[in-house]
Amino acid sequence: MKNILMLAGALALFSFAADRFISMRIAEPTVNYHWNNLNSIKAIADQSNLPHSQVKFIISSIDSLQKDMARTARLDSTVAAPAAAPAKKK
Repeated sequence: MKNILMLAGALALFSFAADRFISMRIAEPTVNYHWNNLNSIKAIADQSNLPHSQVKFIISSIDSLQKDMARTARLDSTVAAPAAAPAKKK
């Protein structure tokens, strides 16, 4: 009976394992700035004197990051309203 309870407990713990997602709100000009910087880094690495395997690793890492960014990015067309000033107490 003890073994069955331990097995059931272990299965219950493993069943709650899930991926966690992180959402970030970044302004479009900021994303474009970083995207262009990543492209510049790829160009600099391609023209550097680093060994081919290292350049290939750098470029593939940046490409992977950019693919993930492009795949998961969503455009939020709402503009954040400025925070309202707190009301004064009388």
